[in-house]
Amino acid sequence: ILIFAFIIMIVIMYHKQKDNSLIKNRKYTIVKILNSEVFGKNFTKYEFYFEGKYRNNTSNRFLYKSERDSIIGKKVLIEYDSLDLDNSEIIFGYQIPQNMSEPKNGWKTIPKNIKKIY
Repeated sequence: ILIFAFIIMIVIMYHKQKDNSLIKNRKYTIVKILNSEVFGKNFTKYEFYFEGKYRNNTSNRFLYKSERDSIIGKKVLIEYDSLDLDNSEIIFGYQIPQNMSEPKNGWKTIPKNIKKIY
C-alpha cells in the first residue's frame, strides 16, 4: 500500500510541475487539427502538427463523433509551454479565422481579432 501511495504522489507532483511550467512559460498559437478520437472513457485525443513535429493533446472534454468529425481540418487555439512544446492545452470557445496563419514565436496573449464565442 505504501508503494502505491508513493507512486500516486509522484504522478500528482509531476502533473503539478507541468501545470506550473505551462502557467509560467505560457504562449498561444493556432494549429490545425489532423485527427480527433475517443481516448479512454471520457476523454478526447487531438492530433496536430506544431513546430515541425506531430503532437497530440488529450482533453477531458468529451466530444461525440459528429463533433470530433467537425473539428478535423479546422484551426484551434492552443496554450503551450514555450520551454516544453509537448506541454499544451487546446482552448475551446474561440472562433479562429481559417485564413489566419500561426505566429512565428507564439503570442503572449490571445489576439483581439480571435473572437471568444463561449
